[in-house]
Order: sequence, then C-alpha cells, then structure tokens
Amino acid sequence: MIRCLRPAYSIWRIGLLLAIALLVFGGCGSSAPVQKGPAIDEDLERFNRAAQQAFDNGRLLQAISFYQKALDRAYIRDDFTAVLDAQYNMAICLINLQFYAEAFEVVQQAKTEMAMSGYSRAVDFLLLEATILYLRQDSDAAWKITDQILVATPRASSIVQSKTHFLQGLIASKQGDTDKLREAIVSIGQPNLPLLRADRHELLGHLAMAEQNWDEAVNAFEAATELRREALDYRGMAKSLALAGRASEKAGHADEASVLYLRAGRSAALQGQFDDALLWLNQAEQIANNAGEAQIVQEARIYLRELHESKGVSQNRSDK
Repeated sequence: MIRCLRPAYSIWRIGLLLAIALLVFGGCGSSAPVQKGPAIDEDLERFNRAAQQAFDNGRLLQAISFYQKALDRAYIRDDFTAVLDAQYNMAICLINLQFYAEAFEVVQQAKTEMAMSGYSRAVDFLLLEATILYLRQDSDAAWKITDQILVATPRASSIVQSKTHFLQGLIASKQGDTDKLREAIVSIGQPNLPLLRADRHELLGHLAMAEQNWDEAVNAFEAATELRREALDYRGMAKSLALAGRASEKAGHADEASVLYLRAGRSAALQGQFDDALLWLNQAEQIANNAGEAQIVQEARIYLRELHESKGVSQNRSDK
C-alpha cells in the first residue's frame, strides 16, 4: 500500500493496493495524526471521516462524494496538502470502481496543483499515475514512470519501491518478457508484510504461467489469495482467485477452475467491481456448463442476473 509520504495538516490517505492489483487494486485507511498547532477545521475532518467510513464499508460512490466535499473545503482553506490528500483518495475510489479515465483526470489535476505550488511530483502520485496507465493498457508509458520512481531523489520508501517493482513485473508479464519478470521478483526480495509477500507470489504465478507450469501457478496464486485475505485486501484477493482459476483451467482442472472463477466473481460483484465480476462469473458459468457442473452453473447465473439488474452494470464505462 502507499502511505502518505509527506507531512500534512490532516492526512487521510486510503493507500494503494495495486491493482494494480491495479491492479489495482483496494485500499487501507490511515489515521489522522495528533493535531498540533493551528485549530482543526471541523468540516474538513468530518468530510474525511465520513469518506473513510464509506470506503471501508464499500460505498465507493458515497466516499467520492465526501472526498469532493473535502476537496472543496481544502480549496476554501487554500490548503495545498489537504487538496492533494482529497485528490489522491478520490482517484483511489475511482480506480476501485474501474473508472480509469476519471481517475486519470483527477491525477492530472493533482499534477497541476503541484506545479502551481512549485512542488515536485511526489512518488506516491507517480505510482498512482503509472498504475492507471497500466490499467488503461498503456504499459510503455507506465514503465517509463516506474523508472522515474526508482531513481527519484530523495529515494522512495521501501514499500513504494516494492510496489513499483510489482507493477514492473505485471507489465513484463503482460508483454511476455520473462527476463524482466524475473528481475522484478528478485528486486522485491523476501518481504515481511503480507501484501508485499502476496505481490511476490503473484509474480511467481505469472512466471509459472509463462513457463506452462500450471500446477505451480495455481499454488502461487492461491498463496497470494490467502495473503491478500489476511491483509484485508479483498479486491486484490478476488483478482488472485481469478488468476488461480485461469491457471486451473490451463491445467485441465475444469471443476476447480469454475469454482475459483465463481468465488472471484461473487467477491467482485459484492464489492461493486461490475466489469470484473461479469467477466469471471461468465467464465465460471461457461466452464462449469462444459464440465457438467450444474450447481456451479446455477450459482453463477444467480449472481449474473443480479448484476444485470443492478444500476451499476448499465453505467457507461466505455472510456477507461
């Protein structure tokens, strides 16, 4: 995850579970520091608390609404750090809703804010921008930004460096570059944090997939799933489940693959990730139908019907 890397009047950074995990990607809240000095702006604090609570409860559109209020309040205060905090968190919420074009626009606004204030581009925003570019299928541009992060002065925190190597590994995997994928795995090392360990297992799974070691890939993705669940990264967990499903399908284990896709799609649907949920539930239904797994077919269709009846499915997401 990305924590706030600079002092602020009141910091409410959700943080980034890439997701990139990308990819992106879910989040984890940070607490506001003990206030010293000037009086607290109660309205700003109230909006941030409400936004954080909405995010924690999976009400992402409501969280965005409160972060917009916090942003407006920050403009009233002419408070540079509060503006960036609100913009960062809005972008995180938009990414989790898979509204990538809107998230990218918020990041561009933050870049303008930093330029007007004479502030150098912060590595947490660079990583956020690179993640969005990756999710929008612009891997070359995303890679250029990751290179900037890794040579930035002052040096990025170990967590940001690790997440940057993870993103590079995902890009390398997408481009079929196993050498760079191995380099990313080595660069991550042997981290202690569950989220970073999950990243490493996920890249190991991608490498196993590239080498057609299907069962090894399943084991790696399932290990990533457990670690992301332990870290309360449920969005990343759902993605890892789907990856395990794809590896199981490649291994010829259709029954296991359909169950893994169903679990991934069910989790994604209940988190409001409608595009991923539709994809994974459709895969669960198709594989289970071909394998004669009637119970899985029925279960997948229940969630698919609920998704199609949901207002979220009908929203326009054509420009991501």
